[in-house]
Parts: sequence; C-alpha cells; structure tokens
Amino acid sequence: MNVEKDYKDIIEGFIYDYPICEFFYLGRDELIFSDKVRTICEHECPHHSKSWACPPAIASIEHCIKECESFDHVFLFTSVAEVPDNMDFAACLEAKQDHEQMTLAIRKRFEEHFGKVLALSTGCMLCDECAYPDMPCRHPEQRLSTIESHGILILETASRLGASFDCGNNIVTYLSLVFFND
Repeated sequence: MNVEKDYKDIIEGFIYDYPICEFFYLGRDELIFSDKVRTICEHECPHHSKSWACPPAIASIEHCIKECESFDHVFLFTSVAEVPDNMDFAACLEAKQDHEQMTLAIRKRFEEHFGKVLALSTGCMLCDECAYPDMPCRHPEQRLSTIESHGILILETASRLGASFDCGNNIVTYLSLVFFND
C-alpha cells in the first residue's frame, strides 16, 4: 500500500469539513527558509516584542527552523474572506480571527490522526491583549506562532505552488501550515 496516499486520504477525510480555499501537500524541503525573515519581523511587524507568539519571545531562528525540519510533511492551506475594503485593518483582523480559529480546529484534527504536529499561521489572536512580557501566556497550548517567525518565506513558497492570492479588492487571503509525520 502507498503510505503517501494513506495520509492524504486521512486528511481529505476531514479537511473538507472546513471552509478552506486551497490546500497543498509539501515535503519540508519545498519550504523556502531564510534567517533574514526575522530582520523583517523586527523592523516591520507591529507584533514584534509584543506577543508570546512572536520574536523575541519564541526560540531562536535556528531552533525554529530545526523544529520545522523534524517533520517529514507539511500541509499548507488558505482561506479567504470578503471584507468591505482590504485596506480596512479592523475588518481584516476580524476575518483573520476566523482563520486562526479554523487553524486551531484543523491542528486538533491533525493531532488526532498524526500525534505531535506544529501549526503555524498568521499569528496568535486568542487574547484581546497579549500578556507579554509582564505575565505568562494565558494559552500556551493553543498559541499559534507566525509562519515568518520560523524563518519561512511563505509568499514565495506559496507562489511556487501556484496558490491564489489576488482574489480582488474586497478579498483577503490567509495561510497556515501544519507540520506532521505519518
């Protein structure tokens, strides 16, 4: 029996329960890693130094890349949401919350079938305001770190796969990754 088909059959047995737009199966070697992504996080992301799910609160870039490399398979999925204007930050954040909740649910399904997994997404949104750095994370087992915090050039990776991003001015696209072994 083809082992590769087995895990795809398992995933496709539950993934259609979720409103995802596209999904792709990757080997970890198909991801594009760069330690330079952390520099972008540090200089351009408003969550840097403000969240337990982002640098510098998470492990070193070398550790994060090594963690990703400990898994054989990667499942990339996207969701889309219609917003009044994709430049409306509040509307995009609300849509992002739906994607993050779906990512948590999908991570749970992967754990049920494959044991330990690593899920990365657009960033943790479990709390209205993160406790970082004054108090411990309120939800460490549910927290989702960002894809970029793990050194992954996600837009380049997804573009190589043929993922759709430009769906119009009123549509935003979100991506998540689930790393797993079969």
